[in-house]
Amino acid sequence: MKIISKINIALACCIALLSGCSLEPELTDVYGEEVAWSSEANLELSLNKFYPLIGQTYYTPHVNQDAYSDILKMNTPSADQNRITLGSAQITPGENPLGNWEWGYTWIRNCNEFLDGMQTYGGKLPEATRLRAEAEVRFFRAYVNFELAKRYGASIILFDRLPDGSQRARNNPEEVWSFIAADLDFAAQQLPLTVPGTLAGKLTKGAALGLKARTMLYAQRWKVASDAVAALEALGLYDLHPDYEKLFQNRRSQPVENKESILEFGYSSPNFGYSFDYFFCPPGDKGYSQISPTDNLVSAYQMADGTDFSWSNPAHAAKPYVGREPRFYASILYHGASWKGRTIDTRQGGVDGYAVGGGTTSTGYYMRKFFDGSVKTQDTGFQPGELTFYFMRYAEVLLIKAEALAEQGNLSEALAALNRVRARAGFKEAVTAGSKEEFMRLLRHERMIELAFEGHRFWDLRRWDLAKTELNGISAKGRVPVMVNDSTTTYREVDADNGRKRVYLPKYNRFPIPSVELQRNALIQQFDEWK
Repeated sequence: MKIISKINIALACCIALLSGCSLEPELTDVYGEEVAWSSEANLELSLNKFYPLIGQTYYTPHVNQDAYSDILKMNTPSADQNRITLGSAQITPGENPLGNWEWGYTWIRNCNEFLDGMQTYGGKLPEATRLRAEAEVRFFRAYVNFELAKRYGASIILFDRLPDGSQRARNNPEEVWSFIAADLDFAAQQLPLTVPGTLAGKLTKGAALGLKARTMLYAQRWKVASDAVAALEALGLYDLHPDYEKLFQNRRSQPVENKESILEFGYSSPNFGYSFDYFFCPPGDKGYSQISPTDNLVSAYQMADGTDFSWSNPAHAAKPYVGREPRFYASILYHGASWKGRTIDTRQGGVDGYAVGGGTTSTGYYMRKFFDGSVKTQDTGFQPGELTFYFMRYAEVLLIKAEALAEQGNLSEALAALNRVRARAGFKEAVTAGSKEEFMRLLRHERMIELAFEGHRFWDLRRWDLAKTELNGISAKGRVPVMVNDSTTTYREVDADNGRKRVYLPKYNRFPIPSVELQRNALIQQFDEWK
């Protein structure tokens, strides 16, 4: 017998709280398979178990992934990110902190069990309900397959139904990307255009089109990606939020119109919140300060007039945190920044002071983006957070559009999309590019800044085949304030990697098939570069 679901009512209702669903399932100790399909309420309960895939842990996994890149540094020397990036440990078939093979195939089985059960037992439900439920689960299956594909070079095993016990070889990348696209096409066709406010966070047509655009960008199917964006924009529902900083301060308890959100995950404190701030806020907030932005990122934020910042410019070096673009102030806590009714002090010995060894910044900076600055945690302590997590937002879609159009040779429309994102950031003059290469430098910079800490940077460098240069042989840098006198501060460059150079092996562009899969599946072959 396939899984006989013992449904955890408490968890399911907690998830339902996020979307405002009112569920009245048939209550019993053990659910037979047919009970899940006996009513629409029970069906919704079964669907809700998939929604943690969107963002149940807020931005924690995303900043952790960005710490394998050049924009974030884990402050604890023994963290996996430091061990891998500095070469103390290597990714292997037996150990891969960025791998997700078991996670992926557990969720794919869950998706296929749902689809199999609906085909077997769901005949009494209205057809529109069945189609919408299938669309939701195929969206989630596509997302999980995508997360596998971007790690393993899209050379994974596809399962469109429950496994029959037989062993299977890897599919080729074209088969994998086509399978993902087909699931998302079905989802886009059957999901609703919008959902009521009480169901915020439920999947919509726009979410399916947005995810299709993202996945096809990785597949380098440029026309398919730009067509997905065009279909999303034709819905007429999405636009950029007018204020980048306020965008990341939205919460379900104080709902406001937000056309930038395409798919989000909401929280409700204190019963269903997150502990992100507790682990990542500065020590002056009573946080654990596990991670810090690098000066590699901080120096990339431009001046408000669109010119580049440089420590070699005496005027910039004298006042490095004055006159930057708005996203800098929304994203970075720096020495002298006003924060929670106090002033950030990253001098050695300061309450937020630079040090090595963990528990404080190793770069002279802290994140600000994603933190709730309205609560003086240094006085009141931390409560579960409730700011909104964005799985997909329109700014990302515009940058996908820009890249996909540039790859098709349409630089004028690519620049228009890129400049829309920059205009929201306050830039008055549009950037221009005379070639695809020049445009891609602009695009890479914009994704680094606009999507900072949202979990894209490591994977972007990897898919652009730039990780082996941008993440290899370099060091993470920081800046520590030094008081010259009461009115003058200079900023000393520090090597956040303590004199070591980072290591990114070319074969990391495609992670190895895990050893456990090779042992249990005689038909699957390891990639040549990992043999």
